[in-house]
Amino acid sequence: MRNRNSKPVQGMFLLIDRKSDQGLIRWVRELEKRNIPALVLADGHTIYKNPDLVKRVADKGLDVGSIYNDGAFWPHTHDDMISWLPSWVEIKDVHLLDPYQVQYEIASRINEKVVSLTGKTMPAFSGKYFSYDENTMKIADSLEIPCILARGTAGEEAVFYRPIEFRVTLISVSNVPSKELGTGSLCDESLRARRETPDDFRRILHNLDCPRVILVAQSHISGLMQEWWDVYQDFFDRGIVQWQALEDFVTDPAEIPYKEIPVNTRTDYMQISLEEDRKGRDER
Repeated sequence: MRNRNSKPVQGMFLLIDRKSDQGLIRWVRELEKRNIPALVLADGHTIYKNPDLVKRVADKGLDVGSIYNDGAFWPHTHDDMISWLPSWVEIKDVHLLDPYQVQYEIASRINEKVVSLTGKTMPAFSGKYFSYDENTMKIADSLEIPCILARGTAGEEAVFYRPIEFRVTLISVSNVPSKELGTGSLCDESLRARRETPDDFRRILHNLDCPRVILVAQSHISGLMQEWWDVYQDFFDRGIVQWQALEDFVTDPAEIPYKEIPVNTRTDYMQISLEEDRKGRDER
C-alpha cells in the first residue's frame, strides 16, 4: 500500500462467517493474537445451529453483527431470495409476502438471536453481496441496528453515508477491480470469484492508496486455504494500517437524502456464484 498522505491509513477488518466454523475459529484466534479489532458478521445458520460459537466470538471482545448469506436484498434478486429461504427463517406462504415483510422476518429473527447471545445491540447487518434497499434501511431503523454494509461506491476508499430519513449509517466498503469480471470488495472470496489469484490479491493490497480501507476476509476461503491466509498475514506484518473497531472507524458520515446516496449493484460474477449455489443446494 502506498501511503502518499502524511496521515496514517485507518482500517477496519471485516470477518464474514460462511460455511466454516473451523475457518472462523482460526481467524478469531489470529485477530486476538495480533490485537486487531474487527467486525464479525455471523451467518444466520451459525447463529441458529451453533449459537455457542457466536457467543464465544463475542466474548473475545469483537463486534458481532450478522450477514444473510442466502440471498441478496436487491429488488431484482427477490425471487431468488425467497426460493432459497433456509429452514430457520420459518416463513409460511412466503410468496404472499411483500419484500419488506420477508426482509423484516429475516432481520428481526437474526437480530433477536444475536442480542440474546451477545447481550449487546447488534451493530451491523448485511445482505449477501453487501446488498440492501430502502426496505433494509427502514427495517434497520425500526430494529435500532445502527449500520448496514453496502457495496463500494468510492473505489478502494471506505466511505460512510447517513440518509437524513433514517437513523442508520451505510458503510460503503472498499471496492477494487479485477482483470475479467468487474469490480468487487477487497476480499478473498470476491477476488477468487472474479478469477483473481492470491498473488493478484497481494499486488492489489500493495498498491492501495487511500486514507480509509475495509479489508474483508471470509472464513471458508482464507480461514482454510493457506495461500490466501498468507496474503493477509504478510499485509498485517507490514504494520502500515491502524486497525480500528467499528465505532471508532465509522465517523462523520455524509448526511444526505437517501435517494442521493450512490448505489452499486454491480456483480458481474454473481451469475457464476448463483449457479454454484444452485448446484450445491441440489447436491444436498
